[in-house]
Amino acid sequence: MDCQGLVARLVLDFVLLTTAVEVACRWRELADKLARVSRQQMDAYEAPHRDKNGLLDNEAMWKPAYDFLLTWAAQIGDSYRDVIQELHAGLDRMRNPITRKWRHLTGTLILVNCLDSLRSSAFSPSGYGDYAI
Repeated sequence: MDCQGLVARLVLDFVLLTTAVEVACRWRELADKLARVSRQQMDAYEAPHRDKNGLLDNEAMWKPAYDFLLTWAAQIGDSYRDVIQELHAGLDRMRNPITRKWRHLTGTLILVNCLDSLRSSAFSPSGYGDYAI
């Protein structure tokens, strides 16, 4: 059963959510590095998550970050590799990049770049060698 599309989608969703949680309060800087988002656009991402007093709790900052990342990823296109590579590059361009301490994204990038190889090995016609996965 070939589930590469499902695996790729799950990996991408995992990357976007964990990145949103990891950058949380610094999401505006990331948004600027990835898409040159205006202050009004950033405020619009935060608006649905503000309380009745108009405040956004620091613990809830991952929510506008996630909303932004979902929108941004959809604009990049269907290539999960491109989205993750662009995200990695954007994170690297931040002041004090989290990618120095947070190696999960680098490992995920290696995984998605290997998915085609893993798929071809797992689903090759019989007689083309024995591959152990």
